[in-house]
Amino acid sequence: MHPLDGAHEQVNGAREHLDALKPEIDTFAEEIANSISLKYKRGFVKINGRHLLVPIATAGFPVNRPAPLKTSRLIGEVIQPLRKSLEYLAYELVRFDSKSIKEQTQFIIVDSPEKFRSNLWRLDGLIPEHIAMFEMLQPYKGCNWTKLIRDLSNPDKHKTLTAIKHPVALSLDPSNTEAILAGNNVSMDSYASIKITFSNGTPVIKGLEQLVLDVTKTIHLFDFEFF
Repeated sequence: MHPLDGAHEQVNGAREHLDALKPEIDTFAEEIANSISLKYKRGFVKINGRHLLVPIATAGFPVNRPAPLKTSRLIGEVIQPLRKSLEYLAYELVRFDSKSIKEQTQFIIVDSPEKFRSNLWRLDGLIPEHIAMFEMLQPYKGCNWTKLIRDLSNPDKHKTLTAIKHPVALSLDPSNTEAILAGNNVSMDSYASIKITFSNGTPVIKGLEQLVLDVTKTIHLFDFEFF
């Protein structure tokens, strides 16, 4: 049994919850799409050097609609195992390097070299090589995925997932342009594209899928440090 098997199992759990989350996000996006309204008025636009009188549509949609409670819960159930897998990594690597158990070990995620140095006591027992590897995973070193995990696993930040700040993006299919300009009715489903995002603009599903990949890659990287 490899020391990081527990970390890998946490990632497997995150994948399972992510699979359960995907249909919930699709349903949420569909609900928002169904609530979009279009209002038309006639106005002048310049097309190919000509001013034409055309119908101009204004779309209205709920950009601050709270996410369903189940959706928020499942997001947390993806994030927390990923964070736990990093804690497994730190704990097992400290135990391997120091040949002893350190109860206050923690995977550090901080925003400056000063904070990293001041928290090194949480990695007491790591050899310098492994400390340097952990430092390369810090946000101030350009590692953005660890910052996202930290922010989303923070209890206060996690509560805001029930009121996503910018959950909706609306795009128009160019194939419908002529029909719209001609004043014809166009099915909303044929050109409404809804994206559910975190408050920083990261798409929920794509963002979480990338986090799973990033954590998996990191755990595999350290697998070879135990020989």
